[in-house]
Amino acid sequence: MTSALSALANATATFTVAGAGVVTDPTTGNVTPATATVSVPLFLKAERVRGTAFPGVEMTETTFDGYALEALDERVVVGTEGVVAFGGAGAVECEVTALRLPYGKTGLLGETLGAALGERVQLVSREQVG
Repeated sequence: MTSALSALANATATFTVAGAGVVTDPTTGNVTPATATVSVPLFLKAERVRGTAFPGVEMTETTFDGYALEALDERVVVGTEGVVAFGGAGAVECEVTALRLPYGKTGLLGETLGAALGERVQLVSREQVG
């Protein structure tokens, strides 16, 4: 899949997804699931920035909305964490909050829009202020 928006790519996201098998820490003997990383070029725009107040904590939440310009790995699901980098700017931690268009990737509409634009993706970055 090559998106019509490929020339507008302005970000790259690297997600941490489940890998195959498990990893045993040699020092502690703890067993954890293996992970892998998946990188994908994106066309994103900052949808909104807002402050969220929690008791004693001020948070800033930025939502990025756009399209994955290459096919997303099926292991990238809502809740997947990663980092997103815009051009030369530093990477920002993010979480996937919405994926794929509501009508899916199959069928006439899903296949046509997916082939033309790419898969829709929404990421959220949260930072503590102060």
